[in-house]
Amino acid sequence: MGWRIHFTAEDMARTRVASTLGPLAETMFGLWMIRRYGTKVRLSPWHERAVRNLTPEMRPLLALLPADALGVDLWSLTGEAATFEQGIDALMAMQPAHVRAELAYTCSFTHLPNTVWRIADNDGHGRQALARAARVSYRTLVEPHWTRISDQLQAARMSKGRLMLEGGLERLLTTLSPLVHWQPPVLELLVDEDADIYLSGRGLNLVPSLLLGERPMLLTDIVHQDQPPTLVFPAASDPAGMLEPAKRGGLATMLGRTRAAVLAALGEGATTAEVAQRVKLPAAHANHQLTLLRQAGLVATNRRDDQVLHSLTSLGEKFRDGA
Repeated sequence: MGWRIHFTAEDMARTRVASTLGPLAETMFGLWMIRRYGTKVRLSPWHERAVRNLTPEMRPLLALLPADALGVDLWSLTGEAATFEQGIDALMAMQPAHVRAELAYTCSFTHLPNTVWRIADNDGHGRQALARAARVSYRTLVEPHWTRISDQLQAARMSKGRLMLEGGLERLLTTLSPLVHWQPPVLELLVDEDADIYLSGRGLNLVPSLLLGERPMLLTDIVHQDQPPTLVFPAASDPAGMLEPAKRGGLATMLGRTRAAVLAALGEGATTAEVAQRVKLPAAHANHQLTLLRQAGLVATNRRDDQVLHSLTSLGEKFRDGA
């Protein structure tokens, strides 16, 4: 049982990797994961705090995310939005007919409160309440960590892009998740549902998420069916601790020529062995320096199977440029 995504040669050529759908989408992914797992599974200390910080103001958004199903696919309607405000603008601009189509589709396999239909009217109180719920959710759960989340997502994209350059798309497709299996020409997602999806030349968008948990998610725009589906996959094999703040005093430990050289050697991303070669350090010493830089919030590391790629965070870039 699972989703089977069927590729053609044209689909392989049209598949692309993005870094994120944006902060609004990550907020909704995080809320969906909390609804699905509640207190039974801990993504990280962030998950524990998020469960405690749920408020009544978030209910209009939570109502769209039942624990037993994917919920209303607002992500396909809002699309990629680089900033939270762009996401809210897209949320408010959703066409009523498109929203009703998504609500009707969701209601065909799970129960939603009758009140959710109020969000279809983009001039009504329901849409405004949804936007307020999204703002509260973002500011409470995601905004304090967004720079760190964004860095990790960009690191995941760089890692996947590097894999695709070195081994082609087929190599990349084997590393998305333990729940995703590539058996040419079919990409199988091991989920509870059962379906065959034929891309038919549309291609596929691959997008990492840090807050979705381990389960991959396939998003299909039921209104614009000529658009490529989006496969959201976990950005890290072990996301625990990714959202924790940098250790205090970490920047002080960065002072010194060796770590400055390691920062400079990272460039657009590098493996431990490449860093060691560039700064002429033993691999173990280079790995130690990278660990300290990561603990200080200056480096993001993306691991998948035997592939490890280090990249600078936005803070790391500022520190490197000023070092």
